[in-house]
Amino acid sequence: MKLWYLNHYAGGPGIGKFMRAFHLAKAWAEEGHETTVFVAAYHHQLETPEPLPSDKRVDGVRYVGLRARRYSGNGVGRVLNMADYCVSAFRLRARSDLAAPDVVIVSSPHPFAIFPGWWLARRYKAKLVFEIRDLWPLSVVEINGTSPWHPFVLLCGVTERFAYRVSDLVGTLLAGAREHVKQVVRKPPPCVYVPNGANPGAGEAKAPSSVSGVAARAQLETWRKEGRLILIHPGAQGIPNALDRLLNAVSVLNGDGNAGKIGVLLVGEGGATEALKRQSDDLQLSNVAFFPTVPYHEAMWLIQNSDVGYAGARNIPGVYRYGISFNKIMDFMQAGLPIILPLKASHDPVSEAGCGIVTGSDQPSDIARSIMSLETATAEERAEIGQRGRAYAAEVHDYGRIARNYLEAIQGADRSTR
Repeated sequence: MKLWYLNHYAGGPGIGKFMRAFHLAKAWAEEGHETTVFVAAYHHQLETPEPLPSDKRVDGVRYVGLRARRYSGNGVGRVLNMADYCVSAFRLRARSDLAAPDVVIVSSPHPFAIFPGWWLARRYKAKLVFEIRDLWPLSVVEINGTSPWHPFVLLCGVTERFAYRVSDLVGTLLAGAREHVKQVVRKPPPCVYVPNGANPGAGEAKAPSSVSGVAARAQLETWRKEGRLILIHPGAQGIPNALDRLLNAVSVLNGDGNAGKIGVLLVGEGGATEALKRQSDDLQLSNVAFFPTVPYHEAMWLIQNSDVGYAGARNIPGVYRYGISFNKIMDFMQAGLPIILPLKASHDPVSEAGCGIVTGSDQPSDIARSIMSLETATAEERAEIGQRGRAYAAEVHDYGRIARNYLEAIQGADRSTR
């Protein structure tokens, strides 16, 4: 089969840190199926500030960069970048260098690509798959506190209902999302659970060479010599990541005389970064260090050389009642790190693997207790906890297994019901 995979923020080696599209496409290629990944030529998750070329191959996976303007932050420019991507996707019908697809998969870091995806599937008489990553607009309302009557939220709601009605299959990264789909539309399409995965051997860790990576490594090694427990949070620093609660937890620990026992590495950037730095200064947190985003392979090195992975998020039952699928949790598991997850979800891999502490709360006092619980554990005990995560990821979250399950569900979907 020929599969077209539309993912605005798709990554891959030398492209960006979100590797899902690459791993799935590579696994499908090994099964004899050709996948083309359509990614925005510019987006904020790229490894370099330079736009992607219109056509690029990475380890046998074809990437097509779709024209999309530059932007910064989460304002109008980013929305226009989404619109550019969708308009460019509509124009794919005119490309003579692209073989007609048998399947069009629309991944939803935002849901709006379902419109060109649906149009392309109809034109090519292909199956249409809508892949749920985040629940739009539920996540926007619950996490960001946006009014349910905001025009953007209303547009997301219309888009979501349309996607479920026209798709032949829904692929969901959230174990309980089937129930959500049933609540949105009367006649839901079949769903298949296809979580984020871990691919041992892929995205190999490399010692940092970027300016930010070298600085983060130097701080890590200094703390290591001082015998501190090193906790790391890599990736986005936005409202959903709730790192303000982590900083308050560190303040609690420092107030109890534990400042010299822990070091916190925050590696990444986002809309909350400047506010977090001000908060850290106000709280006089000398054991918290901020570093800009580093390439994925450097981030993996920093993770592997830390002691604990922190999966920052707000504890919002309305969102996480359908489960979670954080990329960083898979990275932590693959690295064998014990994990702190400051929320309660209906399904979460940390609880299922027994590879860390799920606090059930994002209160600073609860986060602080979980950090000290791992600080007082021996290195051998932490390694044993981390090993459970590594073994679980290899068994349950192997991308080869996930890709095969996905493909079987796609092949079994009945196009005539659309």
